[in-house]
Amino acid sequence: MELFNELLPNREHPQLQDYQVDRDQHVITIFVCSTQSSNSCPLCEQRANQVHSRYRRILADLAWADYRIGIKITVRKFFCRNSRCERRIFTERLPDVMEPWARRTQRLAEQLYEIAQRLGGAAGTKLSKKIHCGVSRNTLLRLLFRQPLPAYEVPKTLGVDDFAFRKRLSYGTILVDLDARKPIALLKGRDASLLAEWLRQHPGVEVLSRDRSPVYKSGMSQGAPNAIQVADRFHLIHNLAEVLEQVFRSHNSDLRHITSTHTDHQNREELERSCNQGESIETVEPLSTVLERLDVPMKTYYQRRRALHHVVWQLFEQGWSTEAIARYTEMSIRTVQRDLNKPKHVEHQRRADYGQNLASPYRDYILQRCTLGHRCVGLLAELQAQGYKGSDRTLRRYLKWLASEEPSKEPTALSLPALPLMNAPPPTAWHPPLSANRATWLVLRKTEPETLREQQLLNALQSSPQFALAIDLAQSFARLVREQQPEHFEAWLDQALHSQIAAFVNFANGLKEDFAAVQAAMKLSVSNGQVEGQINRLKLLKRQMYGRAGIELLRRRFLVAN
Repeated sequence: MELFNELLPNREHPQLQDYQVDRDQHVITIFVCSTQSSNSCPLCEQRANQVHSRYRRILADLAWADYRIGIKITVRKFFCRNSRCERRIFTERLPDVMEPWARRTQRLAEQLYEIAQRLGGAAGTKLSKKIHCGVSRNTLLRLLFRQPLPAYEVPKTLGVDDFAFRKRLSYGTILVDLDARKPIALLKGRDASLLAEWLRQHPGVEVLSRDRSPVYKSGMSQGAPNAIQVADRFHLIHNLAEVLEQVFRSHNSDLRHITSTHTDHQNREELERSCNQGESIETVEPLSTVLERLDVPMKTYYQRRRALHHVVWQLFEQGWSTEAIARYTEMSIRTVQRDLNKPKHVEHQRRADYGQNLASPYRDYILQRCTLGHRCVGLLAELQAQGYKGSDRTLRRYLKWLASEEPSKEPTALSLPALPLMNAPPPTAWHPPLSANRATWLVLRKTEPETLREQQLLNALQSSPQFALAIDLAQSFARLVREQQPEHFEAWLDQALHSQIAAFVNFANGLKEDFAAVQAAMKLSVSNGQVEGQINRLKLLKRQMYGRAGIELLRRRFLVAN
């Protein structure tokens, strides 16, 4: 009995009377009664000691090992003798044990609330059954919604960003106290009016951090006109990278030229190094020159693959190694090995309906008509007389396809001249081509280039007349943001606006419209990075609930967790 007394929810007022153990159902029932001599009226709070009656309440409690616990507690009803109180009879309150009208003890309700807050409804139900306190998901959610949202002080520095309930369909807004490093509110929507209303209801915010969204800019200006707006530095660098990448994409041919020139330079250096070591190396005529002289068709992908398959086998029969063939044909070693495993080129399997057209049934007539040297004038009328139902555009498309597909799939006999064996050193490590994206981050990276190749490519980009000015503008703006040099911002804007590079002119115009926030980003240490981290936590929570949680459930689980 002493053990049961120790395990009661409150050892001061409830008194243990008896207990029953049902080993078949794994249930322990405990009988207790209240020992309070008086109780306060819940309305007027006047103490009362005159008992009206007694009744029994049945409560669920925390499980003991694998036994479920039921408490049958006898409590009383009291008369309220305050003549000015509306209530004449009230039931006895035991706040440390249970809430009014509750069917479970306070400590069990707190445990179930924690489960609901951490796991939600469906997963929480499974765990509650495992710990022998099984409840439905709706019960868990009711416990969750019953608790108020945490109170917070109006922050001095507020971070604002959006998040997606469903990407491209519905969005919300997260507000983060950047000083306390915790989220304080979730708003349903990302409208300027919504943010402005929240700021009006919570005056006192001094600094507002955001991305360059015009919606949030407008909302902040309306709701807190005296607050300092700060554009996030990460987004500024990201926008700059997009602008520079746009410049590189508009000159893709120049990027390829820089890459090929650098590769040729590397090959020459290796050749000179090998010659200095006393190795005998014979120069080989480039493959492109050989194929052009032999008039090998190389227009389409399939023609190139067929031709290269023949080249691989002829070089192999001349005694070339796999590595040498790969270097000469500019293919990977794996591709060369795959070709050498197939003595005959296997054509790519196309769709069964490839080339099918309304004009396909008249293919023989069209070929006869076109190969006789006649012009195809009047062909549409002739085919329509034979039952053709398509349009002139469909017919022209089919003629264009025939012109590209009709030559024989097998190339003419390809015979390479005897080429000297390549005794050059093994191929160097393969490097990906210099794409616009790679070039952008090579220019904007914080640290120095890690390899000699990267340094040479960066030097080649900076010395290119097509890219020199754009790279200078990008690096100087990145330096202003990273090293926080607001005094040079106006001069940079003027230089960008007169650069005659359309992408940078548009970028500078956008920065000019948000001048104060961008300049503040170069002065203050405020960052929206904390907000991005909180959004990642919010995304994880949303995915745990399979994206079905509404704004209220997200508030209860996300904000309370902090």
